[in-house]
Amino acid sequence: MDIGDIWPYNSWRAGQREIAEAVRDSALEGNHLMVGYPTGAGKTAAALTGALAASLRGGFKVVYLVRARTQFQAPLRELKTITKRIQLDAVFLQNKRDLCLVRGVQLLPYDEFLRFCSELVRSGLCPYHRRASEVSVSLEGLLSPRELLARASEAGACPYELARRALSTADVIVAAYNYIFDPEIRRAFLSDLGTGLSEVLLIVDEAHNLPSAVISVLSKEITSRRVRAARREVSRYCRGGECEKVERDLYSLYSFMSKLRRAVERRGEIEVERGDLIEVAPNPDDLMRIAAVVESRVGRATAIRSVASFLKAVARHKPGYTLVAEPMDGDVALRNLCVSPAGEAGAVFQGVRSAILMSGTLPPRDYMVSMLGLEEGRVRELRIPLPWARRVKVMVMKGVSSRYVERGAATYGLMAHVIDELYMHLRRGVALVVAPSYDMAKAIRAYLRARPLFMERENTKLEDVISAAQRYEKLLVLCVAWGKLVEGIELRSDGLSLIRLVVLAGLPVPEPNLLNRQLVEVLKYKVGDSDAAWRLVYMIPAAVRVAQAIGRSVRSERDYAAVAILDERVLDPYLSKYLATFGYSVEAANGVKELLSKYIEFARAMEEGG
Repeated sequence: MDIGDIWPYNSWRAGQREIAEAVRDSALEGNHLMVGYPTGAGKTAAALTGALAASLRGGFKVVYLVRARTQFQAPLRELKTITKRIQLDAVFLQNKRDLCLVRGVQLLPYDEFLRFCSELVRSGLCPYHRRASEVSVSLEGLLSPRELLARASEAGACPYELARRALSTADVIVAAYNYIFDPEIRRAFLSDLGTGLSEVLLIVDEAHNLPSAVISVLSKEITSRRVRAARREVSRYCRGGECEKVERDLYSLYSFMSKLRRAVERRGEIEVERGDLIEVAPNPDDLMRIAAVVESRVGRATAIRSVASFLKAVARHKPGYTLVAEPMDGDVALRNLCVSPAGEAGAVFQGVRSAILMSGTLPPRDYMVSMLGLEEGRVRELRIPLPWARRVKVMVMKGVSSRYVERGAATYGLMAHVIDELYMHLRRGVALVVAPSYDMAKAIRAYLRARPLFMERENTKLEDVISAAQRYEKLLVLCVAWGKLVEGIELRSDGLSLIRLVVLAGLPVPEPNLLNRQLVEVLKYKVGDSDAAWRLVYMIPAAVRVAQAIGRSVRSERDYAAVAILDERVLDPYLSKYLATFGYSVEAANGVKELLSKYIEFARAMEEGG
């Protein structure tokens, strides 16, 4: 059975068959494939078709990874369609709380839910967990979260435990990144799967997010509040033996973190010497023993265990990690921060049969190889430009930049003036203005005259923006490159995108924090060039954000949009070449007048010619 027998639609869009064949061939050859293809153009269906063709021939397990469960919809939709052509079993793995049948648990914070769940199971008071191993439930077909809950409810069994049972016979598993990239979760997952990494065909969706997501997964933290809670548990539930010493050591650790809290309140994040922490902290093995004793008495997981787990991670002293103290909601967080994910991620990619890394804004090859520890010889690349790229006009204005040294009233005023002029000539629709940071967005807004104006804030919801766009014939949306709107917003009416103008008010270069500064040092030795390392850490993530912002506008061959980038650094050959991989032609404009002229000419041509 090959891709033609599996493909669920009557025809192929441009590039889809090419993707399916490349995925199939890469999997059978044992190579990794980087796929760049427009968001919404159908890469999920193509990748799954190619993966299933390889799986049916080679007997591999297809594991499809998403960043969060909210991204289950695309693989679910395509798998439903594929099951009309072939028979397959698939499982969607959500977290325990979302699959729990006990009433009210969705209101609990996740950590509290895990303790509650553990207590019920240990005490034998959870009827659903007990029945999961006793009842006979059909686990065939497409086990979406809704379908799994329905079958489990009917049987009175724990949905999460049934999902685990279904893994060994499933052809496709859809789960979050951490099921593969968190070493502890991966061990349990592969055990339930009944196979090793070498038999896994891995598909990673939205792969541009993977380096930062792996850093987040591998970095562990504790707060001083957590240490205080652990000390209270020891004091209340543990007597004699080593308990008194551990309680004193926890107090020393809490005092140490209190000093750090005062320091970060004055200076922001600071690096902490690992030896200074180990000198004042309890022995993690002692903590683990006491955690087991206390948990047997209270019937739940304890703060003692989480502190012990953190200290164990610090004691392992793996290369590529650093210890950082950061302010957190009036407290201090001590983070064992994974600086470079290449070591841990590289072990995964060396072990799997094949990996498909796909994204609508796929970063350059050298970035993915360096950040994820990919074996250069196994990496294949397929980048398909946007079929409608000619309907996007990308203009870069010379003489302006958002470099930190150039930020100030003059720059903000100039950018606001350009935005006002462009917006004045927008006849209808949405102008999406993207600033590098919230502070810069607020500074530019102070100079803007354009109205109506909707500004993204930390608590802004997508529904709020959609509602505002529907309310006005013309709207300026001021958002932040690293906020939620740039990657998640889609504004449409009658099948057409409402975003007709995108303005990048500066290049969204990441902040030079401790993580990024140390990552530059790590990569400098890996790539052998300090300039190349700096570019990997700062310029490439910025360029990806630019591509994401542009991609918010034109979503089909019927849409069009003008893009004005107010930062001449985008004209750097490396960045303009990257944007060219999407099919965009980057034009320079010498000043406001030329930029405006190019915009008016393009808008007129699009409106007259469709």
